[in-house]
Amino acid sequence: MRVTFAGVGEAFDENLPNTSILVESGTSSILLDCGFSAPGPVWKLGDRAGRLDAIFVSHFHADHYFGIPALLARFAEEGRKERLTILGPTGIEGRVRRLLEMAYSNILAKAGFDVYFLECTPGDEFKHAGFNFAFAMGDHLMPCLALRLTADGKSLLYSGDGRPTDSTRKLARGCDFIIHEAYALNRGVPGHGTVEAALAFAAESGARACALIHMDRAVRHAKKDEIMGHIASLSGLHGFLPEPGDTFDV
Repeated sequence: MRVTFAGVGEAFDENLPNTSILVESGTSSILLDCGFSAPGPVWKLGDRAGRLDAIFVSHFHADHYFGIPALLARFAEEGRKERLTILGPTGIEGRVRRLLEMAYSNILAKAGFDVYFLECTPGDEFKHAGFNFAFAMGDHLMPCLALRLTADGKSLLYSGDGRPTDSTRKLARGCDFIIHEAYALNRGVPGHGTVEAALAFAAESGARACALIHMDRAVRHAKKDEIMGHIASLSGLHGFLPEPGDTFDV
C-alpha cells in the first residue's frame, strides 16, 4: 500500500489543510476523510484522486467531511462514470445527502456516476473496493471510527480523531503502520490524543512506523523540536510528522 498525505492539519490551521489521506493498493484507492480545506490538496494529486473508489468519513465534524460536495461536483464536471462508495458511521447517507443538497442542489441526480453509501459500526469486518476493512470506536467528542485497512498482506490503522481505547488497541495489534491523531504534546485535551500516547500506541501495536497527524497548530508550529525529540528517543519505531504531499510505502 502507498499512503499519500494530502492534508495533515487540524480544523483551523491556517497553514496546513485538514487531514485527508489517500491510500492506494494496486488499482484500488480510498480517501480517508475530506474536510472543508482538503479538496484543493486532493486535486493536486491529479488522476490518482479522480480514480478514487471510496471515501471514508471517520466522524461528522466539518473538518472531516465538509469537502465532499466540492470533490463530487468536480468529479461530475470532469465526466466521471465509475461508482463511488462513501463509508462512515451510522447516518452517513443522510448526513452527506443533506450536505450535498445545501452545497450543490440536485448534484447526485445530475452526476454521471452512482454514489453508494455504506454504514459502518464498531466490530464490522468486510472486504470492499480492494481492501479489507475493520473498525473500532475511539475516544473523541463525538462518535469516531478508527479504521484498519488491509491489502497485499499489509495493514494500517487510521485513528480518526481521539484518544486510544482498549478497542482501538486491539484493532491495531499487528499493524504495519499507524496514522494517529496527536493533537497535544503530552497533556491531554478532552477527546483528543497526544504525541506521547500515539507513539506509545504504535509501539505497543508492533508497528514499524507511525505518522502523527491532526496536531494543534500552536503545538506543531511552536514545539516541533520537542516533538522531534520524542520521536528521536524511540527504538524500533519510525515516527514522523508528515507534510502535505508526503508519501509512505507500507
